[in-house]
Amino acid sequence: MNESRMRRSIRTLGLGLSAGLLSSLAVGACGGGGGDGTDDGQCLSNERYFEEMVWAPILGTSCIGCHTEGGAAKDSNFILQQAEWGPTYLEQNLEVFTTLAKLEFEGTPWILLKPSNQVGHGGGAVVAPDSEQYAALQEMVTRIANPVVCADEDNRQEQFFDGVKLLDEVATLRKATLSLAGRLPTPEEEERVRDGGFEALDAVLDDVLNEEEFYVRLKEIYNDHFLTDRYYPGTQALDLLDLDTYPNVYWFEDLPEGELEVARRLSNRSVAREAVELVAHVVRNELPYSELLTADYTMVSHHSARVYGVNVDAPADYETFVPAKVPGVPHAGVLTMPVWLNRFPTTPTNRNRHRSRMVFDFFLALDVEGLGDRPVDAANISDHNPEMNTDPCRLCHSVVDPVAGAFQNWDDLGRYRPPENGWFPEMRPPGFGDKQMPTADYARGLQWLAKEIVQDPRFGVSAVNIMFKGLSGQEPLKEPTDPTANGYLEQIQAARMQRAIFNEIGAKFAESGYNLKTVVKEIVKTPYYRAYDAEGLDEARELELADLGTGRLLIPEQLNRKIVAVTGYPWRPDIDANDYLIDVNQYRIYYGGIDHDDIVERMTAPNGIMANVAKRMANEMSCLAVPQDFGKAPDDRIMFPFVEPNFEPEDANGFEVPAASAAIRENIRHLHARMLGQYLDSNDPAINRTYELFLDVWKDGQSGIAAGEYGTSIPGQCQATADYWTGEPFDEARAVVADPNYTIRAWMAVMSYMMQDWAFLHE
Repeated sequence: MNESRMRRSIRTLGLGLSAGLLSSLAVGACGGGGGDGTDDGQCLSNERYFEEMVWAPILGTSCIGCHTEGGAAKDSNFILQQAEWGPTYLEQNLEVFTTLAKLEFEGTPWILLKPSNQVGHGGGAVVAPDSEQYAALQEMVTRIANPVVCADEDNRQEQFFDGVKLLDEVATLRKATLSLAGRLPTPEEEERVRDGGFEALDAVLDDVLNEEEFYVRLKEIYNDHFLTDRYYPGTQALDLLDLDTYPNVYWFEDLPEGELEVARRLSNRSVAREAVELVAHVVRNELPYSELLTADYTMVSHHSARVYGVNVDAPADYETFVPAKVPGVPHAGVLTMPVWLNRFPTTPTNRNRHRSRMVFDFFLALDVEGLGDRPVDAANISDHNPEMNTDPCRLCHSVVDPVAGAFQNWDDLGRYRPPENGWFPEMRPPGFGDKQMPTADYARGLQWLAKEIVQDPRFGVSAVNIMFKGLSGQEPLKEPTDPTANGYLEQIQAARMQRAIFNEIGAKFAESGYNLKTVVKEIVKTPYYRAYDAEGLDEARELELADLGTGRLLIPEQLNRKIVAVTGYPWRPDIDANDYLIDVNQYRIYYGGIDHDDIVERMTAPNGIMANVAKRMANEMSCLAVPQDFGKAPDDRIMFPFVEPNFEPEDANGFEVPAASAAIRENIRHLHARMLGQYLDSNDPAINRTYELFLDVWKDGQSGIAAGEYGTSIPGQCQATADYWTGEPFDEARAVVADPNYTIRAWMAVMSYMMQDWAFLHE
């Protein structure tokens, strides 16, 4: 029985296991223990057998209700973890099962006696001794004594992605350079990768990851989590600072009016961006990623150094940030930065729990709100101090509150203010996990916490998760929580395959000294980044691969950079204005962007408004870029190197002009490659469709001009009379102000058509 058929059988049978299926697994899975995987049956390793035959139909449904830290059986030795606890929950559950499988009463393992109620079980009989579920538990016990090793386990990744079409090295390079550096790859880079394969891709990406545009993108990715750009406008960041602590906050107020405005703006921006600038500093200098939390300094520019009253050697610009220690502040990376502490505030009743939750979210890949049932009905809570004593509450608070205590020295304004009376005695002591913070470390609690966090394996996982979402636009897969749901096994396999690949990346991350660039390069090479199509999939495989592939809708900032990369020009009202797609007062929000304040979730699917924004962008950019490009010498053109405005596809009698037609097709091929990343033959259906569009628009224009309905002048805003960037006037021969053949407007139609294409708006 092949794997997909087996899973369909399990899904059809629901929670009951057929005796025949169970028998075939017990015998055929490598001989029922210690086999080599060469039998005709489908081999399941111990881990997969536990997932599919024990956890899904038994423990995850019949036992999980009581055997949790907050359940009725919380005081037993059999405590299970749900998927919300993180990617290792099944391994931990198997470990608990294994422990009880080795403990016996009168020769029978407790793990069999308890659920069958052969010895006293508070939950009564969950499985009958003659049931299929009991037989599955017995088989699991046998496997623990004689572990099953499957011969094809090492090929599981290859088998999982069978049928998936992946971008080749060159196409992967194009996608990566656009995503990471906002540009197209150079011909030299393409040649290096074409000749050297993925090993050469690593070397090229090393260069890309040293470009300044990469750090722009990196800061965007982390700002989507930290949201500290909320304080970017005006003096919102400066206004967070306490004047008693920092008397020089408004150091610029006595400057002349023109200088004052610049100094105020740059001072505020510098304070607002401390957290993301630390990320950029760590990655740029290939420091251990752990310095995001353990850095005993903050990041300042020339302007914010004046704000904090520290002396640094930094040029008087906004772009350059350097490390600096602020007197009186026990720095712990981003955790002690005023903007970060204020973006995730606390109150007298919250007691830093919000800050603690964000630490788990950002740096430990754990959503603590998903650990327990929510919302809790306050009417059912009667215990004193429910956070400590009530099961629905204490499950989360046992995790959150110790870390909250580590923030005890930082008040609701983000100031270092150790409490006069110490931490709240009715809360759990400050600490992390099962480890309690020594009293001697209370004064520097966040520094103690940072050192504990960066030693946790989940810290590395969190970095992979953040970068994966940033590069793919997708949340990392979470294992499903309802074993009775349709497609549960397929979803769990998909999530665990992704986690296995992420763990491999995490191992390389550790080997590199926690250099985040390693994570970026490894993600780019995964099927999750490179998949673009699949074939030959049955129903089960479609469910497993449903979330594969990263055809993400470009965020406004990325689309803005792509427009410039492929056309050479920005989409803005004029040369001195802000780009439409990054201006919050123009189209950034309309196109699914965020303002880091009220709107903090990016849209991942287009709507009608976004479609109209894209249409306007395509029309206006074709109006600008086509005449400008034709105004250059052929060797300098980036979009129309193979044609001239007088190249018409047909003569006056309607017969094709072969040379002109071939040149037009060749230029269309060039545009498909440049704009859409599609490397197609000249007779590809997509090339033919684009050629037909050009032909139809050109013919319509010819007819309209002949009938006197259309003029030959190009609309004024589209005319190219001077170089866009320099303003240097074109001479008469180069100026593009008329279109007597209607070819320029036909090329505008082609450009607009391509810039509205899915392949242009997505990556």
